[in-house]
Amino acid sequence: MKRIIVVLFLAILGFSCTRNLHIEREPNIFIEQYRTYGWNKLEATKAVHPLYSSFELNQAIVRAIDKNLAKKGFCRNIATPDFLVDFHIYVEEQKFQSLVCEAGFYRGERYLTDLTQRTYCESPEIVNYDDGTLIIDIVDAQTDQLVWRGTAGEIIDNPAYATEIFCMKVKRILKKFPFQKAGNTTKQKADLENVISVK
Repeated sequence: MKRIIVVLFLAILGFSCTRNLHIEREPNIFIEQYRTYGWNKLEATKAVHPLYSSFELNQAIVRAIDKNLAKKGFCRNIATPDFLVDFHIYVEEQKFQSLVCEAGFYRGERYLTDLTQRTYCESPEIVNYDDGTLIIDIVDAQTDQLVWRGTAGEIIDNPAYATEIFCMKVKRILKKFPFQKAGNTTKQKADLENVISVK
């Protein structure tokens, strides 16, 4: 008997969610003129699993953001930053329903496989997974105005890989962040001296 199996895989849903990237920017602020940044007060992670709320995960994300901002030409300056960086993690447990179906039906001794005919499905299987979202905020240090926000979602099938997954999200989000505008080397030198002096 020929069977046609229709299975909805979690991986398909995961592929769609990994492409969930959203960027918001204040159009009247020229972010490219910023030179230095500092860290804002980080909000507590909203998650039920302890691995998502760990100090190690937060520090890994901080290091990933520092690394990617440095590639964009920005220097970390605790004393007089031009903008502040913050990030938030939201993790929610979700349920996914997968179906295993047979297409076709019997007529006498013949098994018809026409997909337009009735379809017989087995009982659905419920799969639990975590839906994780990373938000990176850029705030003007002088006005406290939110000038840029990047958001990326991801399915986390194993909390043990949360650090790796969120660090990848950092890279994807900050890939959309503007590069620092070249020039003003005098101010850049002064900013670098400030960074060195506060270490």
